[in-house]
Amino acid sequence: MTKVVSINPSTEEIYGELDESSASEINQKVKVVRDNHEWGRKKIEEIIEVVRKLIDLLDSKREEFVRVMAMEMGKPLRAGRHEISIAQKRISDYCAIIPDFIKDEVLFEDVKEKNIIVFEPVGTVAVISPWNAPVFVPLAIIIPALLCGNNVIWKPSEYTSFSGLKLNELFDQLKKMGLSENAFQIVIGGKEVGRKLVEEDVNMIALTGGVRAGMEVGKIAGSMLKKFVLELGGKDPAIVLEDADVDRAAREIVKSSTMYTGQVCFGVERVYCHEKIFDNFVEKCVEESKKLKVGNPLSEDSDLGPFAVKSQMDKVIEHVNDALSKGAKILCGCEKIIDKGYFFSPGVMTNVNHSMEIMKDETFGPITPVMQFSDISEAIKLANDSLYGLTASIWTFDLGLGENIARQIEAGTVEINRHGMSKVGCPWGGYKKSGFGRIYSKEGIREFCNVKHVWVVS
Repeated sequence: MTKVVSINPSTEEIYGELDESSASEINQKVKVVRDNHEWGRKKIEEIIEVVRKLIDLLDSKREEFVRVMAMEMGKPLRAGRHEISIAQKRISDYCAIIPDFIKDEVLFEDVKEKNIIVFEPVGTVAVISPWNAPVFVPLAIIIPALLCGNNVIWKPSEYTSFSGLKLNELFDQLKKMGLSENAFQIVIGGKEVGRKLVEEDVNMIALTGGVRAGMEVGKIAGSMLKKFVLELGGKDPAIVLEDADVDRAAREIVKSSTMYTGQVCFGVERVYCHEKIFDNFVEKCVEESKKLKVGNPLSEDSDLGPFAVKSQMDKVIEHVNDALSKGAKILCGCEKIIDKGYFFSPGVMTNVNHSMEIMKDETFGPITPVMQFSDISEAIKLANDSLYGLTASIWTFDLGLGENIARQIEAGTVEINRHGMSKVGCPWGGYKKSGFGRIYSKEGIREFCNVKHVWVVS
């Protein structure tokens, strides 16, 4: 039987091993969730009452979760606790908005006829999630799917399987509190398990992951006419205008580009700064980067832990070396540190351009590459010169100008004087190769529904 091996990225030692789900096990679990839909027949008030209990369950296991994440994928304790907190808030927010978002809508009504839109569960939703936020990201998809009355079968990343099993324990407890026994199942494994799950008799696939995985899911799902939603990667730009609050922009941009060791799809991956404030802005970025402490994720004072997997560290080093070979300059950091583990120092680069991988391909590392511009139209052109389009930000005191620029940026979310956080009730998803479909918003929640038109004539 194939094994899933989890490596502690701080020590490079084996954290644990698990048996990968076999093809027959996957088929059996899919059949169970496919053929039993008592959960979807419950009233929305009952569903919300059950799902809300997960908030307290997460609280009761908070420290267990953060230690597993620290040892399995290198997330510092403080970052892990923050992840649990935002997951709890997201569950609460979803429960608050779901009744309005999926209630019947009357489109037209007079004495002779009525036209109604009804939102019904799609059935069985296969959820495939990544390793960078192994609690928040899957719950951000699983919870709306369950609230809409669907059954869910979930595959966590093979790099965070133990975090996945820990979360599955909470769902097992939730089944004793009202969740239907067959409403939630988990499978364990890598790409082949994911492929098998997508090929199974499920009604919908929701993937958060890389572009290659997204293209593969889209290809299979399309050939089988299955519904799918893809939240993929990003190469997110920040444009810092001449009138920006330099201190604030530098602080928030470095915070975004180094969050979770830079391993977030919505983090700043490239910066375009006006030439008149370029030197000052870069200096501030260096100051902010040097403040960050890289160290043992089990330490309470570590800001950044190691990369979750060696291949990710290798990719970032490749991007740095490519940039250096083409004339880039490192002002601080940007190198592997500490002999043991996948530790890397956050840093700032200048003299960068669009011939370099670090300005074109998703890096997923704690690096802030800064390029200067003289004309706003030039900055907009550079920001849009990407295969990705997840998030972007504009930094300026001129909010009208900022909004005007935002309307010209090819991205699913563009923010003024902040970067990259989602908000329940607002759509989240990308342009171009950053994804397909939306989550979090009314449109996103309705992705997990079949939309039915009921036409009543007297």
